[in-house]
Amino acid sequence: MRPYDAIFFDAANTLLYPFPSVGILYADVAVRYGIRTTAEAVQSAFRQAWRQTQEQVRQNPVRYGVGEPDGRRFWQALVYATFAQIGLPDDFDTFFDELYHLFAQPDAYRTFPESLGVLQQLQQQGYIVGVISNWDSRLTRILDGLGLTSHLHHVSISAVVGWEKPHQEIFRHALEAVGVQPSRALHIGDSLPEDIQGASNAGLQPLWLQRNAAPQSDFPVIRDLHGVLSWVAERG
Repeated sequence: MRPYDAIFFDAANTLLYPFPSVGILYADVAVRYGIRTTAEAVQSAFRQAWRQTQEQVRQNPVRYGVGEPDGRRFWQALVYATFAQIGLPDDFDTFFDELYHLFAQPDAYRTFPESLGVLQQLQQQGYIVGVISNWDSRLTRILDGLGLTSHLHHVSISAVVGWEKPHQEIFRHALEAVGVQPSRALHIGDSLPEDIQGASNAGLQPLWLQRNAAPQSDFPVIRDLHGVLSWVAERG
């Protein structure tokens, strides 16, 4: 008997990614609001704002705030912190609204080359396939538009569930939804603390996706999602 019944994936930077990049998309919109900048400058400011925001919410069960499935308050604060380093548009609220709606569009993302094929193969092999993501309610439309939803049995979104990785509650939510015990599930993601340590602490088997590096780790590392197929085949 094969050892797993369910296989869960992180979304951002695991199955899909912003295209062409957060920096380019933000900068293109900013220019129309009179902010002259570059994609590189915006990307750098965004990363700094993200790190600061993560420190501030480290102890919270979900960064977006329980009862705020759309995540608007979090993202407005993050965008403000990003452009406070560069220059704030006079009409910041309208500027933010445009960015918020832009990142709800599937066209602002791409799937990795192997994502659809791997999900399809796992589904055909009889696995329960799902997503556990630190995101807000916009993810549903994005997954639909990218053609991923038809290959998924369940999606747990942190801002909707009220808990975010690495907290065990979001993993428990997904497992209970599909009726699978933790020891019978895999979780694949790119974040060591959120996806790998979080899944391990919740009793799932994690696979650490590292597309551009091969770090020394106590956890198994895969270089792309084909590694999931190899992992289950070797143990099936």
